[in-house]
Amino acid sequence: MHTNHEKPEISYFFSGEFREYRNLFAAHCPPPMKMHKGMLLCRHGETKGWMYYLCRGQVKVYVSNYQGNERMVAILGEDSVVGLDCFLGEKTSLMNIECMTDCWIMPLQSSTMEALIRENPDFAVDLTRYYCKVMRQLCFDAENQSISSILIRLSNFLKTTWDDAAHNRGSLSQQELAAAVNCSRASIARVCSLLKKEGVIAPEGVGFRLLSLAKLDELCQKYQ
Repeated sequence: MHTNHEKPEISYFFSGEFREYRNLFAAHCPPPMKMHKGMLLCRHGETKGWMYYLCRGQVKVYVSNYQGNERMVAILGEDSVVGLDCFLGEKTSLMNIECMTDCWIMPLQSSTMEALIRENPDFAVDLTRYYCKVMRQLCFDAENQSISSILIRLSNFLKTTWDDAAHNRGSLSQQELAAAVNCSRASIARVCSLLKKEGVIAPEGVGFRLLSLAKLDELCQKYQ
């Protein structure tokens, strides 16, 4: 279990990974097109053969769990490549990818990605590094989902989002947290109530501010 103070070198949030290659994408892709909040870019079980460079906005990557509820896997921000499992154009998508905000995207296909790789070896290296980061995050998530305690699952998730640059603010709603740690909203509400009572978090708009890693770890040791 990840119950010490060290923040895991893992993130569920990906943004800016390909910023230095935005002009490269722009040279090979159509101009950015607007997709409205709530629109699906990829749907589980369908084959489109399309990927997208996200110029602006935020999307969530999710599947449906055995109860039919959303199971959020990652959130992608601007300068991300969306729908990379469609690189294998003949395969169906494993994920649903939905716009969390209005988004501006540049569509591309496998042939486009292959051309970029051949044109710029540095891009190929950074794409490989990105895949490695995604695989590490998925392995971390699989391990985290095997933990029975919702408090500890949520704690491990929060540690990946603990960002001093953002003043330790978490911007996810309780429903989104529930989707991230694979439990009901009611369960998350109970855990968040405990964290608030113990001085670990403070509500702030849609989301909360994270106040104390030490207290979070103490609670995990107490209730594990």
